[in-house]
Amino acid sequence: MKAQGEGSDAEKDSSQWVTGDEPMTGPQASYLETLAHQAGETVPEGLTKARASDEIERLQSSAAPAGDSPEGNQPVERPTDEWVTGEEPMTGPQASYLETLAQQAGTEPPTGLSKSQASRAIDELRAKATP
Repeated sequence: MKAQGEGSDAEKDSSQWVTGDEPMTGPQASYLETLAHQAGETVPEGLTKARASDEIERLQSSAAPAGDSPEGNQPVERPTDEWVTGEEPMTGPQASYLETLAQQAGTEPPTGLSKSQASRAIDELRAKATP
């Protein structure tokens, strides 16, 4: 058992999770899809939260160090149109980052975007900000 202040609840053994038998969350599915894509694997269907967490840990630990990948230090990115949760509304962090980038660019931040559209808009605004 962890002493108070050691680690977080996210570090609990997944077999001890109260909600571990529930279906995996959207963010888990999205991250798992990204990791599996990078590893050249497919994600099993119908994973629980606990099993998805275990798969994420497995894929993270099996990933080659950045310098060992064929692309060097560049991560392998899945095109936004292939995202599992790409059509969901953009996240709060995406909206906040878009607002910051738009402010820096002297434009109005886009609104009403999906996650994949927001990601593309972030990339475009970041490219404009790069000298």
